[in-house]
Amino acid sequence: MNFSRKIPVGISQCAMGDAVRFNGGHKHSKVCTELLGQCFDYVPLCPEVAIGMGVPRKPIHLLVEKDGAPVDAVRVIGVDDASVDVTAPLRDYADSVVPELQKVRGYIFMQNSPSCGLRGVRRYLANGHGIDSEGVGVFARRLQQQFPHLPMEEVGRLNNNELRENFLTRVFAYDAWFRYVESDGSEDAVAQGDEGSVDKNSGDKRPGISGRPLSFLARVIEFYTAYKYLLMAHHQDKTRALGKVLADAKSMSEAELAFEVRGRIMEILSRPASRKDKTNALMHSAGHLSEFLDKREKAELKDLIEDYRVGHKPLSAVLTLLRHYLPRSPHSFIHSQVLLAAEPAELGLCDFS
Repeated sequence: MNFSRKIPVGISQCAMGDAVRFNGGHKHSKVCTELLGQCFDYVPLCPEVAIGMGVPRKPIHLLVEKDGAPVDAVRVIGVDDASVDVTAPLRDYADSVVPELQKVRGYIFMQNSPSCGLRGVRRYLANGHGIDSEGVGVFARRLQQQFPHLPMEEVGRLNNNELRENFLTRVFAYDAWFRYVESDGSEDAVAQGDEGSVDKNSGDKRPGISGRPLSFLARVIEFYTAYKYLLMAHHQDKTRALGKVLADAKSMSEAELAFEVRGRIMEILSRPASRKDKTNALMHSAGHLSEFLDKREKAELKDLIEDYRVGHKPLSAVLTLLRHYLPRSPHSFIHSQVLLAAEPAELGLCDFS
């Protein structure tokens, strides 16, 4: 599969195979470089090297004062020399790369790292006793705060097909949002952290997903409409709640609306889609096509969706048949549904050996 346009994604440099780890080694991930590298254009960073710690270097870990301390109440200190404290340099470095990362649409961090781990990083007391695994790497945590909606995942977890597919779905959606909603009309999307840059002129109309000139609010609604069934496959109640937000959207500024809707969409997609909810979304899609199908075709489609529900057929089989019938419908709503587009598995981005 060749991707004509690769999506910029940040990544821990050691996952690229670069020998930047504390022990002079690397943690090369073939899933990241050989599989996901087909559609991602990586921005590799190593915060520990960037702040001058060198390779190799003395190990560091997360220090907390007591059990149950908040995730941000940590310091990053040397394991052998507690006077080495790189907490502030790591946070400052994260702040310094914000401009460089404005255009990335996802970030892949190295797990278990006191600088880059996203979850479950071991925390220690001053006496060296490990107290819990509730930590988040200081550099990763700072980027979470700077980019609250950016899809993030750990290298190791991407070896799991379902987690990899979910991350891809979020990155694709995040990228599409900035290209079609918060775009400045060129390939360069507006900075997500700069609220003042979002369509300052309310009369300004730019192309949406359909390619038609649309106002900012119209682009947001069009985006939600196109993603509606995919969102329903991840969380029906939150998708309906988002629809209610859009119904009252005229009372919100464009910056507030962009932040609210973007955040809700990414929150919904972060929940792995269940087979039950996917089945429900597929049945809704089939309902839009039923009037254009004969009795045999309706039965065939219904049976295929049921086979998917019970695990006898893959999702791709249902999507293929739905797409086969799609040209019969003149209605733009069903034609716009991202749910019916090629899924990551169909693009060859889920199975790797």
